[in-house]
Amino acid sequence: MQVLPNSLADSIDEAAKATAEAIQRGSNRCQVELHLPEFWDPISGPIFPNRGDQDRFWRMTRRFLEQLAIALNSDQINAVYPDAGVAAMLSHQWQDRCFNISSLNDRRPIREDDDLVVLACVDPPGADDCIRVVRQVAEQDEQKGSLERPIVLFNQRMSSGDVGLGLNSRRLRSNFLKNFTVTYSLRPIGDIGTVFRRYPEQWKVFVEEETMPGRYRLIKESPSRPQGEALDFMIREALMGPQAGTAGAEGGEAAKPNLLEQIARTVTSLNYFMKSLKN
Repeated sequence: MQVLPNSLADSIDEAAKATAEAIQRGSNRCQVELHLPEFWDPISGPIFPNRGDQDRFWRMTRRFLEQLAIALNSDQINAVYPDAGVAAMLSHQWQDRCFNISSLNDRRPIREDDDLVVLACVDPPGADDCIRVVRQVAEQDEQKGSLERPIVLFNQRMSSGDVGLGLNSRRLRSNFLKNFTVTYSLRPIGDIGTVFRRYPEQWKVFVEEETMPGRYRLIKESPSRPQGEALDFMIREALMGPQAGTAGAEGGEAAKPNLLEQIARTVTSLNYFMKSLKN
């Protein structure tokens, strides 16, 4: 039976284990996506409407780093945060941590004795620095004649705000991200389901059970990330049957009101599940 994680702690632990497994199998460029809708906007990235949300957001990274260190038996993990202010704050708050902290703004954010680098929550302004740091790691390893050290992107949103970027910049970021294997992903589909992946398994699409609020059923597995029209087709077919999926794929206007009506009848939304992750 396919199940989603029961809590935020479970999902973070799963993400660390999946990433460690990928690294041990030779994947040295990994990416983790844990997007909780109550403080994550797909366009603008982190939002913190409630007091304490920002601290909780950063604590997610700490738990991931600690679990990754355990899984890989490493005490030389370097966590690179978006700016010097965040890095200084967390260095002060987490003096008992088992990993190093630096920022993208640092002149030399990477140490030669780092075993692994985790780039945490890179935002659009930090995209160029992120790419520079990854190149710096590769250059250091090449100069030493050693194997490439693993690099993990945790909750990056480098592609957000692409509207203000030129075509060359968008292509550069897109090509850069293609080098990274998504080892763990938990992303909402509107308010009706989620797209999920845990390395080395395939991508999975879940929708909420109408008769069992808060429970989700697997509707599709795919070797690549389901998105765009293909994802819309899967959702239509799952909620309304094969004919509805075909109508949506053909762009039938008549199918749209029915889909919206079906969504409106959903007893609870994905937020029910995602909010439970806080417990």
